[in-house]
Amino acid sequence: MLGFVVTVDCVRIYHGGDTDSIPEMKEIQADIALLPISSTYVTTADEVVQAALAIQPKVAIPMHYGAIVDDKTDAERFRDLLAGEVEVVILEKM
Repeated sequence: MLGFVVTVDCVRIYHGGDTDSIPEMKEIQADIALLPISSTYVTTADEVVQAALAIQPKVAIPMHYGAIVDDKTDAERFRDLLAGEVEVVILEKM
């Protein structure tokens, strides 16, 4: 599992790659977290909520949903589970 933290204009962005929710995420400091969601190949919406709560970003952006399996409902479930905890922005696929 591999993730990256990149800082751009003092904004720390975490890209979670294809990671699972792991205990080390408590050590990540990020303003924005891009987190993978897919019930088949990476974390489920329920599992990735734990990652977002550990990281505590200002904004979480779900990714990977609907790429091979599943659909936007995974991202929507992630958003709904984090309501009041972390702002979730669902980007429209291009």
